[in-house]
Amino acid sequence: MRILPLLLGLVACQPSKVDVTNATDSNITQEEPSPITWTDCSSNEEEHPCDFTLKDQSGNDVNLYELFGKPVIVDFSTMWCYYCQMAGYDVKEIADLYDEDDLVYITILVQNFSGESPTQTDLVEWNNHFGIGDSSTPVLAGHQEMISATPDDGWYVEAWPTFYFIDREMTTKMYLRGWSEAAVNAGIETIIQ
Repeated sequence: MRILPLLLGLVACQPSKVDVTNATDSNITQEEPSPITWTDCSSNEEEHPCDFTLKDQSGNDVNLYELFGKPVIVDFSTMWCYYCQMAGYDVKEIADLYDEDDLVYITILVQNFSGESPTQTDLVEWNNHFGIGDSSTPVLAGHQEMISATPDDGWYVEAWPTFYFIDREMTTKMYLRGWSEAAVNAGIETIIQ
């Protein structure tokens, strides 16, 4: 049990060196089209999130839309953020708790300790340090271009970490800025039904 996050409630790291570029999913490359696509995407609740294909800690491609039919948490974090690290400690426990629900917990690292895009080595270190490790809990290499200036045209991140809770129909049900174990569990309950 982590006393500090419970006492502080919902806590977050404020962005540092964040270039909030007005980007959409068209800036994110993918080799093959997803089996399911939507013409419009945003980070608004009750809308479809923007698709991405990113490399995981093992060098494999992970495509969001290919997870259609599974509940998904997308956690935008940075390596330097204390509360992102607190969330990292709970990834495996949360994934194990909701294993029967086919929950996929995706951590997208946007910056390493230097504020740069993470390398493959950074992903492996994050994965190993927090004991995360399998296909239901991939750690992905993100980049600043994924972050949007508004929720209407991409992935909107105001603070680190930021969580999106996406249901089996690939609809965003909840957005959470900051870390709170209780709030994350409440968000999961909205998507596993």
